[in-house]
Amino acid sequence: MRFFKCVAAALLGLSAAGAALADEAAASHQFSGDLRLDYYHVSKELDRRHDVVGATGDVKIESDWRQNISSKAVVRWHDPELSQTAPRTEVLEAFALWHSDRVDLKLGKQIVAWGRADGINPTDNLTPRNYRVQLPYEEDQRSGVSALKMNYFPDAQKTITLYLTPSFQPSKAPLPPDDGIAFLDQRPAHNRWPLAWKYDARGDRLDWSLSYFRGYKLLPEWQATDSASTVALHYPKISVFGADAALNLGRYGLRAEVARVLRDEAQTAGGFRSDWMLVAGVDRNFDDDLNINLQLIAQQTGNLADAASIVGADQRNLATVNAISFNQERKNKFGATMRIGKKWLNGTLEAELLAFSYFQPNTSYWRPLVAYALQDNVKLTVGAELYYGRANTYFGGSKSTQSLFAELRYHF
Repeated sequence: MRFFKCVAAALLGLSAAGAALADEAAASHQFSGDLRLDYYHVSKELDRRHDVVGATGDVKIESDWRQNISSKAVVRWHDPELSQTAPRTEVLEAFALWHSDRVDLKLGKQIVAWGRADGINPTDNLTPRNYRVQLPYEEDQRSGVSALKMNYFPDAQKTITLYLTPSFQPSKAPLPPDDGIAFLDQRPAHNRWPLAWKYDARGDRLDWSLSYFRGYKLLPEWQATDSASTVALHYPKISVFGADAALNLGRYGLRAEVARVLRDEAQTAGGFRSDWMLVAGVDRNFDDDLNINLQLIAQQTGNLADAASIVGADQRNLATVNAISFNQERKNKFGATMRIGKKWLNGTLEAELLAFSYFQPNTSYWRPLVAYALQDNVKLTVGAELYYGRANTYFGGSKSTQSLFAELRYHF
């Protein structure tokens, strides 16, 4: 019942607001959603729970109130472990949109995803992800932030975007289980609102953009406190200058994305450091429903601290945690990504292999999965999330959560 009450509050609230704006033309509404049952052999939390079965319900309503006013709301009910945990309800998106030939204004909770690279997007810093959610796809991790977004269209090929939010919602990453250490979440006081702008140009073959973001790091750095049993989670102030491009050459697509992340406050010993990241690659479509995407990654971190020079064992341990979390164990890091997708039986059967890998130290993440449409609106997915590398590497530190998973999804 709580799920349906939350749906009513979020979705019907927009309906009431839109009804006041509706003119003599009847408003139109489109309802859709998913019901999912998921199994994970190992929980994504760091609590070593096994054979986790959870349920999720997503409901979406899209409404057109009049010629230039529309709205959208998405509500999720999630019970990560049936009969063991309390269900949670979350409004993923709930916004109103006013649009004209030259300007779009979107106000409310919204997901804003930037970047043209595949899987790793250094310019995607506006809205958070939930890395704890027991769901298999990358888009399942996203949730919105209350914001104002304006798109201005100088012509049909160009868009200028302005983004402003009074709220800060961090990403959610698994934390170690309670072993005598307490975590103090120090979310920033709103002495400055995160903001961003973007210039996007589209052509027959080449699309590109320039972007800027000023706000806070979505993942926290760990800092020592006066108490040896308490760790502060601090979100550094950052500025991000970014650019991306996509060039289509027949069946080939070339993609590139680069970002310069600057820390806008004093560096802490062993904390997040300003860095550069470049992702560039190529993908190709084949006649037999086969797509292959390959990318190279280059990252350079400035003023990298030598952990051995940090005074105090606790501070050195926190510095190690931060270096792994932000993938800044070395000044220069290189890696690669691969995504191979294949479809059979008129698209009812599909398989995908996704892999991220970094070199020196070697560490990688692999996600093979197979999905089969039992009916037009029922799909079964099975797969695995696998982590490789030493415990003190970017992916190797998550090895305890690697797992087989399965999902049965009903779409309506």
